[in-house]
Formats: sequence, C-alpha cells, structure tokens
Amino acid sequence: MERRSFGRSKVEASALALGTMNFGSDWHSTGLVDEKGARALLDVAEEAGVDHIDTADIYGYGAAETLLGKLLKGRRERWVLATKVRAHMTPGDPASGGLSAKHIAAGLDASLKRLKTDYVDLYMPHYGDADVPLEESLKAFETAMRQGKVRALGCSNFAPSEWQAALDWAGKKRPRFEFNQVQASLASPRALADFAAQCERENVSLTAWSPLGGGLLTGKYRAKDRPEGRRRDPEKAFPLLVEARLEPLLTLLEKVAALEGVTMTQAALGWLLGKTAVAGIVVGSRKPEQLREALASRRLSPKSQALLDRAATLSSL
Repeated sequence: MERRSFGRSKVEASALALGTMNFGSDWHSTGLVDEKGARALLDVAEEAGVDHIDTADIYGYGAAETLLGKLLKGRRERWVLATKVRAHMTPGDPASGGLSAKHIAAGLDASLKRLKTDYVDLYMPHYGDADVPLEESLKAFETAMRQGKVRALGCSNFAPSEWQAALDWAGKKRPRFEFNQVQASLASPRALADFAAQCERENVSLTAWSPLGGGLLTGKYRAKDRPEGRRRDPEKAFPLLVEARLEPLLTLLEKVAALEGVTMTQAALGWLLGKTAVAGIVVGSRKPEQLREALASRRLSPKSQALLDRAATLSSL
C-alpha cells in the first residue's frame, strides 16, 4: 500500500483510508454498519496495509467514534486516526457546535473520550464558521497541538480563500492546516483544479471524500433498474450529481477499466492515486468484498490518466 505525507507534517499514512461515516448509524442513508460489520471492514483494511481511518464527531452524533473506540482497543497505535469538529451535536442547540475556542476544546475532549485515546493524529474543522473570528479558532487548534492531543492539523470543505487565510495566519512558525479534505472524484473534479496551484505553492495536500461519487463511478447505477443503494433516487442522492451530464465520462471510465484490466471502481480510484496533491482517499464500504475491491486499486498508466483527465475537465465545464 502506497504511503503519503500530509503537507509538510511528519504524519504519514496509507494513501487509501477507511471511511467510517456509517459506522454505528445509517448516516446520510449510506447503510448502517454495525459492530460485527465494522470489525470485518477494519480487519480487511489492516490486511491490505491500510492504517488511515477517517471519522468525525457528527457521524451518528458520536456513534462512529464510539464504535471505533471499542474496536481499536489494544491496537490504537497501529492507526493514523483522523476526526473532525464543527457540526451541532445536539440538533437545535447552537452551543453544541461551531468553531469557538470553547467548543473546539470541548469537542476534542469528547472525541478523545469516545475514541478511548489521548490523542488523534489528524484533526480538522469539518467546515468553516463565519460567526467566529478565524484567529480564535486557529489559536484553539494550536493549543490542542501544543497539549499533545493532536499530531497534525487539517481542514475540511474550506474554500481556497478560507484555507489561504488560515495558512497566512499560521505563517512559518505556527501549526497550520496541512491538508484540506474536499469532495473530489472524476464526477466532481473541480476541487483538484481549484486547489492545484495552492497545494504546490504552499506545500500542502488534499484528501478526497466521496471519491466514487456516492457509488456512481462504480457503474452499478447504470442499469435500467437501479439497484438499492444511496443513489437509487438520483434526486435525493448524496452527493448530488447531474448524472445525465456524466454519462459520457462513465462510458469512457468503463473502457479505461477494461484497458487497464481493473474494475470501474479501481479505475476511478486509480485516477485519484495519480494526483500528487492528494495525500489520502477516503473509501467507505458496507461489505468486505466492496472494500477489498477498492483497496486493490493502483495508479493508472499515463495514457489512461490523460484520457480521464481530459474527460473530467470536459464534464465539469
């Protein structure tokens, strides 16, 4: 399993990461993964050489972190563990979320308690908070690092300007957001273009969520009778994608997969593995066989990479 670093931090992890959004709950209708299922997925990931786990406090309102805390007992040190803070943990209660210094500190301690650990390797604001001064939030994240509760900082779903403002504040001497976790896939490639110059200039990285477009890039939803799954109803699917516009891309992806001798899933992930700015690709699965398929992905040939680059650009215009 290929390993990559996050920006200029000293944290290194497998390029493919295990996503846990549906551990312990049917979050965003992604299909519940119970304790038995989660344990099986964790074992598959470990066997494949994966050591990067991605989660967040809001997934199942703490359910994912709680389940991970139970499953990682006795083998915590083997994993690079990433989690997030920002969302409201109690619906309707403004004090239960946000990026105030108070909530960041309390949110981190609550995550550590659920995860049954005294530190996380990667910590992120899940998205921005316009109601809190950026400096207040950044100082709180800096404090968490200096306390030894966090090894490296990142952000999630930040626009280029938001991320740049945070990087500028940190400068060369303060802890900074070494990576930005964004929606990135062949089906939604705009983020890779939007952040390319910034990543090179600042020596920072991206991590990708929904790298298969919520399952669209697996090809299984191309059938006339759409199967059960998170994209069965394209009008309500997460993430929302204009599927008709992406049909030519899917046709090419199918051809590239055949050319490379891989599945459409593996070709889509292989395309992302070919992006040097991408430090991690978060793969979520409900079944061990799905995860095994995804984790067997590899970089594509230069010819296939170029073909999909061109198609992705055209589909996003």
